[in-house]
Amino acid sequence: MIANMDDPECCFVCRRRADGLGVMKGTRVGWLCQQCTDGGHGMRASRMPVREFDRYEQGALRRASQGRAGAYLDSLGRTDLALLHPEEWQHVCRLIVEDFGAGIRAEIGGDRPAQPDVIPAHQAVEEAEHSEAA
Repeated sequence: MIANMDDPECCFVCRRRADGLGVMKGTRVGWLCQQCTDGGHGMRASRMPVREFDRYEQGALRRASQGRAGAYLDSLGRTDLALLHPEEWQHVCRLIVEDFGAGIRAEIGGDRPAQPDVIPAHQAVEEAEHSEAA
């Protein structure tokens, strides 16, 4: 997760396109897509230890590996990736990325719709955590 901070083009949670929204962690910014913002996943991910996030990523990878890409390849009747047309390969990649994103949000959110944490824009995550502990 830390490696994915400070990239305004990429959601640090699900790796899809960021939408100009972010959360602060120290001096770094975790940029977010709209889906991860709406679900409160960015706040949760920025607060968790890296090893915990790694476990969520592994779960999302498992979900994506069992997702729609395999069924799509089966529907084409080809599983040799070298035989795919460029458009078919792009579709396989898109399905994997989408399934990973959905998987990481489900892992972080516990498979339930999440209510986003509301923190004033001027308040850093550490300040919010400190005020919550008080």
